[in-house]
Amino acid sequence: MREGVRPRRIRTILVLGVLCLFAVQTPPPWGWLWLVIPAVVALSFLAGWRFGAWGVLVPIGLFAAAMILEGPESAWVWWIPVTSLSGVWMGMREEGSGPEAGERAWMLLPVLLLAAGLPWTLHYPDLVNHVDRELKAGDTQIMALGRQWGYPPDRLHALENTVAEQAKLRQRILPHVLPTVLFVWVVVLVGAGRTLSSGVASALRWPPVSRARLSGWRLPDGALWVLLLSLALLVAQWSAWAPTAWTLLLNTGLGYCVQGIAVVESLLLARGVPPSIIVLTMLFVFTLAMPVFMLTTVAVGLSDVWLDYRRLEPKPDQDQR
Repeated sequence: MREGVRPRRIRTILVLGVLCLFAVQTPPPWGWLWLVIPAVVALSFLAGWRFGAWGVLVPIGLFAAAMILEGPESAWVWWIPVTSLSGVWMGMREEGSGPEAGERAWMLLPVLLLAAGLPWTLHYPDLVNHVDRELKAGDTQIMALGRQWGYPPDRLHALENTVAEQAKLRQRILPHVLPTVLFVWVVVLVGAGRTLSSGVASALRWPPVSRARLSGWRLPDGALWVLLLSLALLVAQWSAWAPTAWTLLLNTGLGYCVQGIAVVESLLLARGVPPSIIVLTMLFVFTLAMPVFMLTTVAVGLSDVWLDYRRLEPKPDQDQR
């Protein structure tokens, strides 16, 4: 067995096990996406890698099948051909050293556009109401647990007020943040599909699937225009466009947050800090001061667009002179 094949297979089995576990816990039809999207992305990735532009036939075929079997009114089914398109895009760029980490983020643009367009679908209010009902059911369970555990009346009353206030806030912001939550979830599933494709490529004795380092993450310059567009839509105060604007703003902001983390990691690695210490430090700061951590890393990521901190890092041979 070739070196690295066994860990790759173990990782693939673990990913499949986790996906199956979450698929069982999530109500259908959305629960099916835990397994369908990674399988579709893996298939599309390998098709794009092997056949190039002809791999686009996979998302086209999936789109036709989805429309015939479910129809355009099913919001969940649209994610299948769209994620397939991202998978083909990644596969077409896999030849050679593969795309950089930031370029892979750009290949998720079809998924982002679908998330941004989701609030314009006819059944989006029904989806929001369904998610809100599920969350309210969870609130009821929390109150029931509080009674079962014998909370005193004053503490139980405080818990009830907290849950009620959170429910009101959630009802206000849910239409604006639900597409972002779905986008992040689907991105995780796309990453799982890429992991599965790595295992399949290993079984087929193909070259290893490329892996990009987080320290090299840099969003394409076009992401800045997406951020500016979202800000313009929010400043215009068009209520109909607010969910779309927040979706573009939050997800682009998350991308620049990751870029800020990549800049910090790169600077620390250049100074000999072990990766384990970097991870622990990041987790510690994130846990203690999450809002400050997010805003700071976004600011660092945005400033990196102009300053390009990593290009200013000292080279090893320069340090020795």
